[in-house]
Amino acid sequence: MEIGPELFSDLNQRASIPILLTSQCGFLFPITSHAISLDTCPSKTTIFRGILNKKLQVDVLMFPIRMVMIVVVLMVNAACVVAIRCPDCGKTPVPYPLSTTPLCGHQSYKIRCDMEVLKFVTGRYTYPIISIFQKNQRLVIGPSDLLPDTCVTSDLANEGLQLNTSLPFTITQSNTVLFFNCTEPTGKLAYDCSPASACNACQNGLPEMSICRKTPRCCTFRKGSYTNLYSIQLNIDRCRAYSSFVNVNTSLPFAKWPNPGVELMWAPPPEPPCSSQGHCDSTSTCRDAHDGGTRRCFCNRKFRWDAIAGQCTKDLKKVKAKRKVLGATAVCIGGTISVAVVFAITMFIRRQKIKAARKRLACERQNILRSSGGGKSSKIFASKEIKKATNNFSSAGLLGVGGFGQVYKGVLDDGTTVAVKCPKLGNTQSIDQVLNEVRILCQVNHKNLVQLLGCCVELEQPFLVYEYIQNGSLYDHLHGKNKRHLTWSQRLAIARDTAEGLSYLHFSASPPIYHRDIKSSNILLDSRMRAKVADFGLSRELAQADVTHVTTCAQGTLGYMDPDYYWNYQLTDKSDVYSFGVLLLEILTCQRAIDFCRPTDDVNLAAYIKRIVSEEKMVDAIDPSLKKDATPLEIDAMKAFGFLAMSCLEEKRENRPCMKEASEEIEYIMGIVATRLELDDHGSDN
Repeated sequence: MEIGPELFSDLNQRASIPILLTSQCGFLFPITSHAISLDTCPSKTTIFRGILNKKLQVDVLMFPIRMVMIVVVLMVNAACVVAIRCPDCGKTPVPYPLSTTPLCGHQSYKIRCDMEVLKFVTGRYTYPIISIFQKNQRLVIGPSDLLPDTCVTSDLANEGLQLNTSLPFTITQSNTVLFFNCTEPTGKLAYDCSPASACNACQNGLPEMSICRKTPRCCTFRKGSYTNLYSIQLNIDRCRAYSSFVNVNTSLPFAKWPNPGVELMWAPPPEPPCSSQGHCDSTSTCRDAHDGGTRRCFCNRKFRWDAIAGQCTKDLKKVKAKRKVLGATAVCIGGTISVAVVFAITMFIRRQKIKAARKRLACERQNILRSSGGGKSSKIFASKEIKKATNNFSSAGLLGVGGFGQVYKGVLDDGTTVAVKCPKLGNTQSIDQVLNEVRILCQVNHKNLVQLLGCCVELEQPFLVYEYIQNGSLYDHLHGKNKRHLTWSQRLAIARDTAEGLSYLHFSASPPIYHRDIKSSNILLDSRMRAKVADFGLSRELAQADVTHVTTCAQGTLGYMDPDYYWNYQLTDKSDVYSFGVLLLEILTCQRAIDFCRPTDDVNLAAYIKRIVSEEKMVDAIDPSLKKDATPLEIDAMKAFGFLAMSCLEEKRENRPCMKEASEEIEYIMGIVATRLELDDHGSDN
C-alpha cells in the first residue's frame, strides 16, 4: 500500500467510513474510526499493548498522534506484504484469494456479496455459498432450486451447473450427485438408476424434492465416480433436475444426511501482478516470469509465496538450516570451557535435533499426502489415539503379519472398530508403500474397495487406519486352518465384486490405477460376504489418462504375476486381468496359486490347469465340495467360469478380456444359474 499526499490531506476530515491501513501481518489501523485491532505479528504486539481495546475520538487535535501511527505502519509494512483480503460479508469472512470487489482479493476468484450473503456466479446463474474452507481451498454452494410445481431445476436452460473452464474453480469428487426426472437410462457403470438408488431416499426425505417422485426415474452418481471437473450436466432428453451431497454416507438413513451442496475447489493463486517495484513490498521483487509471462511480485531469497495467506513468508527450511549452523558454533565454543558444558550442550542439541527431525518428517509426509491430487483428504490421527485404540499394539489384537509389517485390531474413542496397518520399523520400502497406499486410496471410493479412514505420520513408521472387515480374507476361507465352505453362489458373488472393484480402478478412476498385487489374501470379506479389494501398496497410477502402460520393475506375488509384465517390465490393465484369472482358478479349484505339494510340473496353478484343460479334464479340477450335489447346469456354469479364467491367462495380453468384460461375463453366468433356479422353484411349486 502506498501512502501519498492525498491520504495526508484527508486526515483532518471527519469521515463516516473508516480509512483502514492494513498489512498482511494482521495490523488494522482505522485512521478516522474508533478502534485499533492487532491480530498477529507478535513482535509488534508490545508496541500497541496500551492502545489495544481503547476507543479513539477523531479530532483535529489528534493529527500528531495519527502521524506517528502512520510512521509505525510504514515500518511494519517494511517486513509485511500489503493485505488484500476482502472485508467480511455480513458475519461471513471472505478469505484470500476470493474477491467481492475489484479492490481486494484476486480478480480471477470473483464471488458476490448481496445483502450480507455470499453468492457464486457462473454465467447467468447465481448459487448461494453455504461454507468456505480456506485451508483446503474449497467452498460449498447450494444446488439450483426447482421451478415451481415441477421437477425441473432453474438452471436447466444452462444444462445444469456449468463452470467457466478458464477460471480456477473445479468440482471435487467428494460430491454424490443425484439426477431426477430422467427419461432415458444410461449404461455407465457409476450410474445407478435402480430402485435402491440413493436418489429415491432423497425424493422421499427432502420435501422440496417430493414432486420428483411422479417422474419416470432418478439416478445416482456414486461418490468419487463423478469425474467431470467443470459441470453437472443436465439434458432435456435425459435428466432435468439434480441435487448433490458432500461426503455423504448413502447407507445411512436420510435424516442423517447433510444438507444439499456442491463442493468446489479453487486452484492456488499465483504471485500478484506488478508494473513496477512500487507495487511490491520489501519481501518481494517485481520481475518477469521465467516463461516470459506477466511481471509479478516474486518473493525474495529466504521467503516463499504462501498462496493461502496471499503473502511472502519466511522459508522455514532455511531458518532451520541457519539454526543448525549456530548450534554447531555454540558447541565448538562451549568445548573450550569445560567437558561438562560440552556434554550438556551436545545432549541438548541432540534432543532438539531429534524433536525437529520427527516434526519435519511428519510435516514432509503430510505435505506428500496433501499434494496427492484432487481427491478426498485423509484424516490425520495422533499417535496417542492409535496407541490407545490398539492397547499399545497389544499382541491380543494382532490380525495378521505380512511382508510389509503387521495389522492390529483397534477401537477408536467413538466406538468405531478399525484395522491399523503398521509397516516394519526401519524398512524404507514398506514406509514408501504405505504412503503410496494413502495417495491411491484418497483418490478412489467404491463399495468393493477397502475404505481408508485416515493415517498417523508422527512416528518413524507411519500407520494406516482402515475400516474393520469382519470375515477376514478370501485366502482364509479357501486355505486357512479354520476355512469355511463357500457355496457356488457365494464364490460367484465374490468374483463379481472383485471384478467390479478392479473395473472401477481401470475405467472410472482418473487417471487409471493398476493394482499390481491381486491375490486371495488381498480380497477381504465383510459381514455380508461382500468382497473388498485391499492392499494398494504396490499400486501405480498412470501419469496421463491416454497412456496405456507404465514401465517399471516387476513387483507382485509369484503365481499371480503376469509373465508378460515380468519379462517386458510393462505394467498394463491386462497385468491385473492375468492375476484375476489366477484368482478365479483359486476360487473354482480351492487350490493354492503356488503349492509345492503338487508334482513339479504342476506347482504353478495356472500351468497345472492349462494342462488339465488341454486334456479336456476341466471338471476334474473343480473343487469336489462344489461338484457334490451340483446340477448339470451348475457344472456347465463352473466350466464356463473356468474357461473365463483361462481367457484371462492368455499368453498375449491383447487376447485377454478387460475387467469390464470379465465382470459382465460373471454376471451372465450368475444370471443363467439364477434363472434356472427360479424355473426349478416354479416347477416344484406347481
